[in-house]
Amino acid sequence: MSAEKRSTFMLVVAVTFIIYSILWGLAPYESANLPARFILDLADWPFDKTSLALDKNTMWLSSIGAGLLAAFSIILGGIVAPAIKEGNQSIIRTTAVAMVVWYLIDSVGSIASGVASNAFFNTIFLIMVLIPLWGGCRKW
Repeated sequence: MSAEKRSTFMLVVAVTFIIYSILWGLAPYESANLPARFILDLADWPFDKTSLALDKNTMWLSSIGAGLLAAFSIILGGIVAPAIKEGNQSIIRTTAVAMVVWYLIDSVGSIASGVASNAFFNTIFLIMVLIPLWGGCRKW
């Protein structure tokens, strides 16, 4: 895949993540948080709790997580996608390492807290980011 296509793919990933973060970020707003409840229930398989109200800590932690994901989405679109197009090895490699570190901490923590299904969704997110990075790094 060309650098141009990988850069465009990364922009699509960034937009996908920002949309996800907006929906997840609705968690604290009880009258509009159905998308967030759906996302949280799906991540904590089996899918059976969407109708339940979210507790204060879930709302709060969802706001934090959604905000961080939104910021990361902007970094992917504004810094990483252009870096892929330019062939900036440092940014490409650092992004890959950062994603693997996030994946390990989040997935191991999810498994330890009894929500192993979240590691599956983390794997999808990791792959989405690594695909456009993979062809752009000459030395891993």
